[in-house]
Amino acid sequence: MQDSKQTINTRAKRNSFGLAIWTFAWLVTLALTTFGPGFLGDSLQVAGWILIAANLIAGIGWIVAHARYLRGRDELQRKIILDAIAVALGAGLVGGFAYAAAHSIGLVTLDIGIASLCSLMAIVYLVATVVGSVRYR
Repeated sequence: MQDSKQTINTRAKRNSFGLAIWTFAWLVTLALTTFGPGFLGDSLQVAGWILIAANLIAGIGWIVAHARYLRGRDELQRKIILDAIAVALGAGLVGGFAYAAAHSIGLVTLDIGIASLCSLMAIVYLVATVVGSVRYR
């Protein structure tokens, strides 16, 4: 029983570390993709495409690492995380499409970029995770 528990803890730590590494890699490649070409000049489009490809590869690695991380959680943790993901996705889709509709008919003149939508989803995810953790305590 002790060996099984130790194996589960070791696997959970390894999955968490892997998720952290892939998250960091994705964020770094995103920053390089966003800000790097400005330093390289417009003539280096090839470098821009290489950075985009690197970001996509890191993003795929991040998705796979997140799935592995979720599979390593216990049922309650997985439920809390998946509920939070569902709420964040719903908020992003509903909020994003409501904004797009309001913008297209002229009710909203403020031009909000995709980064704002991603920020909204991240904040909703964090709040939903905390609420779920408190709820099932």
